[in-house]
Amino acid sequence: MHDALYADQGRLEDPHLWARAERLGLDVARFDADRRTEAARERIARDFRSGIRAGVATTPTLFLPDGSLLAGRPDEATWRRLGL
Repeated sequence: MHDALYADQGRLEDPHLWARAERLGLDVARFDADRRTEAARERIARDFRSGIRAGVATTPTLFLPDGSLLAGRPDEATWRRLGL
């Protein structure tokens, strides 16, 4: 699901999420119910606040071993420079 979401960030509305869940073989009704729980909302809010405190301003943001942040999608040259 992670890869599917990042591959098409412009389509995060319910019908697109349901289609992705179905393609991945998930129980779509359970997926939808689970993502709407209070526990999920609290987890998302907590993770969001944590990211903001850490300096995240965009997605993706990578935390590098030297402690710096790399905001945005890295290009191939950046991946090579990082040895990844």
